[in-house]
Amino acid sequence: MSNIISCKNIIKSFSEDAPIIDDVSLELEEGCFASIMGRSGSGKTTLLRVICGLEPLDAGEVTVAGFIVNKLNEKEKSHFRSKIIGIVFQDSNLIDDFSVEENIFTPIYIAGEKPDLEYYKRLLEIAEISHLKDRYPRTLSGGQRQRVAVIRALIAKPKVLFADEPTGSLDSKSEQQIMHLFSTVNKEFGISILQVTHSEECAGVGSRIIRINDGKIE
Repeated sequence: MSNIISCKNIIKSFSEDAPIIDDVSLELEEGCFASIMGRSGSGKTTLLRVICGLEPLDAGEVTVAGFIVNKLNEKEKSHFRSKIIGIVFQDSNLIDDFSVEENIFTPIYIAGEKPDLEYYKRLLEIAEISHLKDRYPRTLSGGQRQRVAVIRALIAKPKVLFADEPTGSLDSKSEQQIMHLFSTVNKEFGISILQVTHSEECAGVGSRIIRINDGKIE
């Protein structure tokens, strides 16, 4: 099986101090469900942001689904972020004046495309929020809002889903629901997943745990 993510000797610093990411090399196979873990300040979120192109590299090379992320121009970055990857943050960042369905379809509409309605319905089923599609974010629980955010990130059928502490502010039941959603779309649709998490339980749902300490993979 080919690699979906490849990092070669990547370095990232924010000051003249020691690098946050210090000469990291990493390979993840297509179809993986991997978790990055480490103590606060270890560099785990920075590593995720570098891999998905939200932070520039100082040195090295990152390839995701055949795209050399650190060499993309602005037009290529736009295509990469709208078609190739999906990103979920700790905050759901939903649009208050849009319904659940409108929030989910926003990336598709911005791209000028039509959604795959059967795929959309299946995502709603997996997330157990089919009955909420006409509701507005202010009427939802935190866990429900986060599941909407995950589906929004998945609606364009990305090859890789990146998630930065997606359950960091949720209770244990909501955490389990998000992990069920991740696990199911990983297995059913073959979408690769790379998440940052502080939870051993969440990491245990996936197939690989990457531990980082002081900017280096252990």
